[in-house]
Amino acid sequence: MLIHGLDFKVNWRKFVVGASFFIPCLDADEALFQIKRTTKRLGYRIKAVPTIEIGICGLRVWRIK
Repeated sequence: MLIHGLDFKVNWRKFVVGASFFIPCLDADEALFQIKRTTKRLGYRIKAVPTIEIGICGLRVWRIK
């Protein structure tokens, strides 16, 4: 998954319901677009929230179905 020119590797098989991950990014809308494109193809439903973790801006993504 390419976000801001960086290739992020997510082990989608282990992304079970209730699990989450954090993607550091400045443009949360663009990151969310890329994530939704992948999760839609896989049939996953997600919830994503722009957040700051340990002083780093990004997007926290949970699998909800």
